[in-house]
Amino acid sequence: MSGKSASAASAASRRGLPLLAVCAAFLVFCAFSPTWASAAIKAGPPAAGGVYHSAHPDSGPLDDLVTAEGLSSFIGLSGKKIAWAFVGFHWGDDMRFPVETCRALWREGVVPLVGMMPWRLPVQNAAESWYTMERIASGYFDGGLRRCALDVKSLGFPIMMEFGPEANGSWFPWNGAWNGRDSDTYGEKGWPDGPERFRDAYRHVVEIFREAGALDITWVFHIASDGRPKDLWNAARFYYPGDEWIDWLGASVYGRLRGDGPAISFSDIMDKVYPGLAALSPLNPIAVLEMGVSESTSHGDKPAWIRDAMATVASGRYPRLKAVAWWDKKRRQDGSPSTLEIDSSQRSLSAYREGVKNFVEEISWTEKLLPK
Repeated sequence: MSGKSASAASAASRRGLPLLAVCAAFLVFCAFSPTWASAAIKAGPPAAGGVYHSAHPDSGPLDDLVTAEGLSSFIGLSGKKIAWAFVGFHWGDDMRFPVETCRALWREGVVPLVGMMPWRLPVQNAAESWYTMERIASGYFDGGLRRCALDVKSLGFPIMMEFGPEANGSWFPWNGAWNGRDSDTYGEKGWPDGPERFRDAYRHVVEIFREAGALDITWVFHIASDGRPKDLWNAARFYYPGDEWIDWLGASVYGRLRGDGPAISFSDIMDKVYPGLAALSPLNPIAVLEMGVSESTSHGDKPAWIRDAMATVASGRYPRLKAVAWWDKKRRQDGSPSTLEIDSSQRSLSAYREGVKNFVEEISWTEKLLPK
């Protein structure tokens, strides 16, 4: 797929001669619209009601070891190329942006979706003492963020990025449970401090990248469909940075992660999470950013779950749902088998291949005006 939509030349052509008239009109617009700055290349929804086929190919326990071999393996099994692939960016001690991984994916014709994981050590269900949301929002790490932004700018092609995946899940330290919960001593009155600190941190990260000229980033807001804790203050709306900062909305949707109980149907999960996501923004497209179901020895329902899920996605039941990304990890972080991979059984693989065969493989790029 190298040399098609994901070539550096294609990004340049989108800025080339066919856009001269648009650019001239834009300059006139800017002259009379001081609240707007410049245009950025963004991942738009697929045309004609399509759905992007995307994935998390098996890339190690921390999702940061993306390889051409792993990517090719998933594409070969699924029988379908993918529009984007997830890349874990763990800040660690030095906040070193995964430049070479992004370039490797782009060469393969796949857009990187970089998940910024603001923690020093990848430890779940514990507080993060260094990269706290308030410190990020207050500018404590601006130097590192600017270096990352310049790295992104140097790529020369557009990428996607999300800050703090599954923000409403207390298993991650950027969740409100570790940053103030429902106290109301910070920021806006009447807004729970924990989610508000995340919201402000996300806004600040986007602003730093824009100030550095790293504009061609599609920013994604990512929640868990089954967030924790189940308290009102932990609602997704309190975390959402706003349409000025975000381009896509999405959720993780798993029918069954482990155990041998019956899987929850895709539509049962989406009927609960989709209305809330759609209410966050009137226009932004929606994605299932992580999707999966484990095999069950007693129920044997994974193939049926996949068939039903993919048919529901394609049906238009959720009209703003424009992408799905399968979580294709063979092992959990502790090394135990996950059975989440698409080829956990031949029947599951066949159901997956059939379900995604008409999904869209390549991103439709668009331009969006950014505020100053």
